[in-house]
Amino acid sequence: MKNIYKKINISYTLLLLLFISLLSGLFREILSFIFVLIIHEIGHIISSFYYGWNIDSIKFGACGGYITYDQPFEKPYKEEFIIAISGFIMQAVLFIAVSFLYKMHIIDPKLTYLITKYNVSIFLFNIIPVIPLDGSKVLLILLNKLFPHKKSLYVLTSISTIVCILMIILIINLNVKIEYSYIIISIFIIKNTYKYYMLIPYIQFRFLFERYMYGIKTNKYKTINGGDLNKMYKNKKHIFVINDKKYQESLILSKKFDYFNNVW
Repeated sequence: MKNIYKKINISYTLLLLLFISLLSGLFREILSFIFVLIIHEIGHIISSFYYGWNIDSIKFGACGGYITYDQPFEKPYKEEFIIAISGFIMQAVLFIAVSFLYKMHIIDPKLTYLITKYNVSIFLFNIIPVIPLDGSKVLLILLNKLFPHKKSLYVLTSISTIVCILMIILIINLNVKIEYSYIIISIFIIKNTYKYYMLIPYIQFRFLFERYMYGIKTNKYKTINGGDLNKMYKNKKHIFVINDKKYQESLILSKKFDYFNNVW
């Protein structure tokens, strides 16, 4: 954890926003926003270290923070869920702390208002089930329990797209004043959803290859009729039934990946 600062990446967009806010006299506002953002990400970082997840990078941009990991896909749902909601937990702690400091007259009403405002805004924004927000990560855990791994990824991108469209329609119908922040956030969500959609074949390939290389320790089994690997579930072993014969998933996976393994 002592070298975590080396993995922090701050976008030029955020730096530009800081510079503009300094010139426009909104420096206190943007600092309050960034402070809440950091508190949120600290929650993810603490839970990630607790479960031994390897953090690849911590990115901060104008639309928020985002943590990427360098680790296998097969992780317990409990760990994924706690890491996904730990940002919200830290924000709840922040809300209690700010309320206490305000009552003790340690911080002034203006600062209390700003921190509370951005705390609530970031909390509500991250609940939305659109990629790459925390709400989408919680939703993906549920989808992985209901659908095969690959299908759950496509369902997630579909839901993310639909929710984004509904948000845009709602803003237009409510005659909300269109600000640059709404445009930036919309572009950010649409871009990340499209990028995620295009990466699904690679994500699925990696999921299958990791299962082939390392297997999985679980007592939960799923029967699949036929040899379609795309019907495999996360965190479950599979029995493939082909022409009334049963095959372990390791055998089916080896037929797909032994060639690649020999080439490498």
